[in-house]
Amino acid sequence: MTDKTAFTRFQTIAAQEIARLNLGGRITPFPGTQWVASSLLQKAIRRNLPHVAGQAGRFLLEVKREHLLRRLNAIASEDIGLADIETVAITAACLKSAKVRRDLGGEVIVTDYLIRRMCAARKSRSADDLLMTVERLPRLAPDRINFAQYSDARLRQIILGCPSLDQRALALWYLFGTKRCASDHLLFRKGNPDMAWDTLAELGIAPTMLLIARENFTKTVTMLAPYMSLLSLQNDVVSDRVKDDPTPVEIAINCNPSWGFDMYTRPGRAALHRLLLRNAGLAAWAADFLPKHGRVQILGELLFRIEGQCLSRRADGAFGTELRERWEQECAGVSPEAVEHGLAVLRNVLPDLNAIRADIAAEGLI
Repeated sequence: MTDKTAFTRFQTIAAQEIARLNLGGRITPFPGTQWVASSLLQKAIRRNLPHVAGQAGRFLLEVKREHLLRRLNAIASEDIGLADIETVAITAACLKSAKVRRDLGGEVIVTDYLIRRMCAARKSRSADDLLMTVERLPRLAPDRINFAQYSDARLRQIILGCPSLDQRALALWYLFGTKRCASDHLLFRKGNPDMAWDTLAELGIAPTMLLIARENFTKTVTMLAPYMSLLSLQNDVVSDRVKDDPTPVEIAINCNPSWGFDMYTRPGRAALHRLLLRNAGLAAWAADFLPKHGRVQILGELLFRIEGQCLSRRADGAFGTELRERWEQECAGVSPEAVEHGLAVLRNVLPDLNAIRADIAAEGLI
């Protein structure tokens, strides 16, 4: 199947589904900033909340159009992935060009449709779990230094022949190059993306999967799509069964869910800082387990484990579950004991955090 044929097929599916839906109607204006909207868009898609996600998407389409289009592709590979590869493909096909979107009814119609489809999709975060493992797994620390010095040919050999998925994934990242796919945890390497894609093809990844991944990568320039391809060769990454993750307590803040105010928004980061200062239990945990610097960052990453990554229709198989649990427990930059204690304390103080978030919103720091 050629590139053009594959994407025409997915665009045809989109056109047929769009024709059956009532899209493009009026939506209540979004009450917040583009950073909160961006956070809510992704988290609401994860939780299958199409009204919240659609409201944020419409706002971003008006104020930060290119960001929205990139983010939708990123969400597809990060949060849906192998659980619903057709949705990933349709997203890539619809966002391939402005002409495609015009032919499908315009950008409002297309983005409304994609958001609705992604909300309802089966979901897997395994590509992102693998990405964060490659960056942070302690036992990969020597390889993160050594692999950066290897030749393209040596990296190719590792990808094709090494039994360790972690080492193959790290070698693949360096073969793509951190010049293009930057990481704070990896050394600089120019890379050879064409050779990287050829190597994935040599591994035996299905041609259509590679077409989808390459188109997604063109728009996102992250390792999510290549890792999605790499994981397609693994057994039990996804399952036929789905379940909804439990979600913690939440409140409405300026008509928005409190979980939208994460550490990547200004009010969310300020709230975490205040919580560390005000809550005795959390302060004691930080004093016992955390370095003096970077505590808000670590706390924010633990909060992501509790409320940020919650999925509706999670379709993890046994291997996908193993990837997620390993990332959660071993890749926080602190000891497993610190993670366990920190998660327990943070779950207990979520009502306090939500109250602080509301206070900050009332102070006008949104």
